[in-house]
Amino acid sequence: MKRGLIGLVILIVYCAAVSYYFLHQPEAYVPEALRGGPADPGTFMTDEQIRSIHRLSTIGYLSYFISTPVMWGILFLLLTLGISAWLRRRSEGLFRWSLLQMAVYLLMLQLLLELIQFPLSYYLHQLDRSYGLTNQSFGAWMLDLGKSFGVNLIVSIPMYWLLYWVINKSPRRWWLIGWAASIPLTLFFTFIQPVVMEPIFNDFKPLQNQELKQQILDEARQANIPADQVYQVDKSRQTNTLNAYVSGIGATTRIVLWDTTLQKLKPDEILFIMAHEMGHYVKKHVLWGTLWGIVESFIGFWLVYRLWNWIHQRWGPTLRLRGLSDIAGLPILLLVVSVLTFAASPIDNAISRMQEHSADEYAIQLRMNPDEGIRAYQHLAANSLSDVNPPPLVQFFVGSHPTLAQRIDFVQHYAGEGKVK
Repeated sequence: MKRGLIGLVILIVYCAAVSYYFLHQPEAYVPEALRGGPADPGTFMTDEQIRSIHRLSTIGYLSYFISTPVMWGILFLLLTLGISAWLRRRSEGLFRWSLLQMAVYLLMLQLLLELIQFPLSYYLHQLDRSYGLTNQSFGAWMLDLGKSFGVNLIVSIPMYWLLYWVINKSPRRWWLIGWAASIPLTLFFTFIQPVVMEPIFNDFKPLQNQELKQQILDEARQANIPADQVYQVDKSRQTNTLNAYVSGIGATTRIVLWDTTLQKLKPDEILFIMAHEMGHYVKKHVLWGTLWGIVESFIGFWLVYRLWNWIHQRWGPTLRLRGLSDIAGLPILLLVVSVLTFAASPIDNAISRMQEHSADEYAIQLRMNPDEGIRAYQHLAANSLSDVNPPPLVQFFVGSHPTLAQRIDFVQHYAGEGKVK
């Protein structure tokens, strides 16, 4: 009880400090050296857009940095209040086969967590609607939410069942076996999943603009990308923001444009964005990122193993757990993984920012037209209502890209080695 009160006080103090930090951030701040230039939102956005971005970004930052530790607290409560053990008993009362027990337990646990998170998710969806970032109806949004829940459940059931089976058979080496088994899954979700699973949520079809399609394929040939088709996807069903990407490897390589990008950017701006995405492919960023993820997951599995064992040994009986192979201990795994992922995010995002910067440089060299890059990033910021210069805390923990202000400034002042051969 005492520890719980201490934890609550720490959470309240943390939330107060985070709220103060974000609520006192200046509006549309950029460094002195960038003011009045193309990276200054005051030069390419309206006052209303600037105010909207400040309000939206503040709410987004607060929701992330507060909801994350709150979710850790919820997982902790599921254990200490015996709710997880109760869910396990209900699943055991329905089935004797461990796979079905796991299925029922996960269904109830994930449904419970989804219901807890639903008010915030709904609020953020309605916020996006009010600011024109999406036109998606409540029914369509719920349908996508249901699809995500179903796909997650279908993937989770065999994955966690096999994990607990390995834990039961090899309590000292399960983390090493789990890491080895995660490698093919990582490869699948990196290279195959975009082709197999994304069509569940959206319709992909060949790019209708034949002139633009040919220009993009010419760019791809120049970048030695083995693609003979360009796809457009109806992301306007979910969002009005912009994006494009090159995914897959070898025969699964796909060049994809969101229809929102086609609607809101000029052809030369689209070609610059595609050159950036092709830069990721040419420089093998996905491959290097995957290799880093495999190395990082090795460290992660070992840390989870040590922390999970320590928690079970110290508090297992108090939490009504029968041992390491008790599925009621799954919230411990989710909690430890979430905390470690958050702790590792500064390193992961620093690596990602380096890759994004490198892809920007490739795009500049390929296109040899800084103006189209500047306009592309300005329109990206304005149309997506993106903060061009997020606070340092956000950039440190969440920033997977250089700030848009930095990217625009880099494109403007780049002096490199000339056009890509």
